[in-house]
Amino acid sequence: MSRRAVTVVETDPVDGVRYCLIGVPDVGLVNTIALGYIIQTKRMEEIGHLESDAFPPAIVVHDGEPKPIFRLYRTDDIAAIYSEIPLDARMITPVARAIVAWAKAKRVELLVAVSGIAVPNRLDIDVPEVYGVGSTSAVTTRLTTTGIQRLEEGFVTGLHAVVMQESVKQDVPSLLLLVQAHMAYPDPEAAAYATSSLNDVLGLKIDVHDLLAHGEEFRVKMRALMQRTQHEMQRAQKGREQEIPPLYT
Repeated sequence: MSRRAVTVVETDPVDGVRYCLIGVPDVGLVNTIALGYIIQTKRMEEIGHLESDAFPPAIVVHDGEPKPIFRLYRTDDIAAIYSEIPLDARMITPVARAIVAWAKAKRVELLVAVSGIAVPNRLDIDVPEVYGVGSTSAVTTRLTTTGIQRLEEGFVTGLHAVVMQESVKQDVPSLLLLVQAHMAYPDPEAAAYATSSLNDVLGLKIDVHDLLAHGEEFRVKMRALMQRTQHEMQRAQKGREQEIPPLYT
C-alpha cells in the first residue's frame, strides 16, 4: 500500500447519511470557520477520522483530549469531514479520492464544500456574493431554486477541484459554494454568508448571528493558521480562482 494512501476510519458505524460537508483550510479560512461553527452549533458527535502515514506527525488537543487532525463528525443525516491544519498539496488527490469513495460506499446523497474565492476589493464589499458549482444538472437545479448564482466561468483548484472530478467519475453528486473573501486574512463574515447559503441548500437553520458578532475574535485566533495555510494555497494555485480561463477571454 502506498505511503500516501488515505483511509476513513469509523469509530462508530455510519449509515443513513444524506449530506457530507467538507472543511479544509484555504482562502480566508472560510470553510474552516463555517464548518467549525456548524459542528459546534449542531453539537455534532465525533465518529471517526482520516488516517494516512503521510499525514504530519501531529495531533490537536481539545478539552485536554488528544484528537486526530482530520476528523469525521455526525448529527442526524449530516456528516462532516473537518481538518484544523492545511492539507499538504501532495495529499490533495489521495484525500479527495478517499472522501468520495467513502461517500459512495455510504450512499451519500450530496457532498458539499464551501470555500473562499479571493477578490482584491474585499474591503469594499459589504455583502459578499456566493456562487455555486454543481457536478450534475440536478445539483445545478438545486442552486437555481435556492437563488444561488452559478459560477459561469473560472478556475477551481485544490482539494475541492479534485473532489468535484472524483465525484463525476464515481457518480457521487457534489456541490461547491464559493464566497467572495480575503485571500490572506481570516474572513468570518464571508463564512457567515456561506453558512447562510448552506442553510438555503440543506435546510440547516444555523443562526449566524454569533459568527458575525464575534468576527474579530475569529480573526485574532486564526492568524497563525492563515499564515500556514498561505504556503499550501500557493502550491495549489488557489489565487487562480479569480481568473477567467483563456478560452473565454
